[in-house]
Amino acid sequence: MTTANALIQRKVREYETFLNDRLRADLQRAWSERDRLFSDIAEYERLRVTLNTLDELHKNRKPADIDDPLQTQIDLGCSFFVQAECLVNNRICISIGFGLFCELTYDEGRIFIDKKLPYLREQEVELSNKIAHIKANIKLVLEALKEIQTIDDKKTNTT
Repeated sequence: MTTANALIQRKVREYETFLNDRLRADLQRAWSERDRLFSDIAEYERLRVTLNTLDELHKNRKPADIDDPLQTQIDLGCSFFVQAECLVNNRICISIGFGLFCELTYDEGRIFIDKKLPYLREQEVELSNKIAHIKANIKLVLEALKEIQTIDDKKTNTT
């Protein structure tokens, strides 16, 4: 009986190791990736609003104000804003991925954002499904552990 108990204990340790080292780590990575996607989606939404605002400023400026710079605040990250001046023209540099930036007109920028956002949202749905799958696997392993330990308890109670 002690070899059977030792075998059960070894299996329990294997399941616990798999649960902690693999499944929970995978879940944490998937959550981090989904959080990054959420921030990217929010950033593109803010960029769309900024493009609309800049486009309105560009279209509604007076001929006398053409050379006047726009006074604004720029977010450097972590809600740290600095004063900035920029000329109001109809172009903006947008990160298109892989460290590449492209100078686009406001209309081209909106078209890019309109194509990029559905792609990011699709990735977010896929990651949410992956997270649900990992959580289901965690529950399955926990149920298996509970069942193994119940069997082990029944064996020790009968002897």
